[in-house]
Amino acid sequence: MEIKSVTKAIRLLDTLGEGVGSYGVSELARMVDMDKSSVSRMLRTLEQAGYVEQDSVTQRYSLGLSLGVLGYKALRRMDLRGASRPILEKLTEITNECAHMAIMADNRAFYVDQVAPGRGIGMDVPVGTLAPLYCTALGKALLAFQPEDIREDIMKKIVFEPYTRRTISSIDALRDMLAKVRAQGVAFDDEEFSVGVRCIAAPVFRFDGLVCAAIGVSGPSPRVTDMRLSEWEPLHIQLSRELSMRLGWDGTTASAPQSSISGTGSENKKTVRIKGYAGR
Repeated sequence: MEIKSVTKAIRLLDTLGEGVGSYGVSELARMVDMDKSSVSRMLRTLEQAGYVEQDSVTQRYSLGLSLGVLGYKALRRMDLRGASRPILEKLTEITNECAHMAIMADNRAFYVDQVAPGRGIGMDVPVGTLAPLYCTALGKALLAFQPEDIREDIMKKIVFEPYTRRTISSIDALRDMLAKVRAQGVAFDDEEFSVGVRCIAAPVFRFDGLVCAAIGVSGPSPRVTDMRLSEWEPLHIQLSRELSMRLGWDGTTASAPQSSISGTGSENKKTVRIKGYAGR
């Protein structure tokens, strides 16, 4: 059952949130199509709870800090795995490869979820696996979009173990690779961690613009061809953007790749050549 007074208060808050600046009582009453006395009473009640603030000089109202605190608490409680599950399922459905999600933990990529294809052989990486940042697609996506000082600090602590002949072996090479990841919005693993396995991943951003996870797919090299990786690049940008928005990201933060902000139409699609990292 709808409680009309609550509905009206919500309309009032929504109206204050949609605009820029502050509003007077008469102005708000016209905007929400309510009488001035009712709006005034609601504003006083909301002000007592900290949901709106009144300027002592102009007597105009704006949103209060209590709403910001509530929003922050809601975002903190957002279930990352729950929000990402449909995205991972879509990745698997479209690519028919195993989709993964990882977060950063102990300066490594920590796998927190995966969705395997319904048929065929997928690249199973058990939830709970810790993998290097510098030679996995998920790890590079997580590292590339860290704030610069944090990224540099992490890189200085890396011991570059050569898992395969393709593994990045120096901080300078990694720094160059991460710059390409930031420019493209996606990261690749071309048999750098495991021989015969190729991967692609994209970063996920939370409400404050910081990278909080990465999503991607992996598969056997014979199946994960250059052409398929090129086709999957805009897909990953689109779905990582969708997940980021579910987590409160507004799409305008400077830390995100421009390709993620601009959308994923054909005008943004880029051709990727994997062998030897040419063109990446």
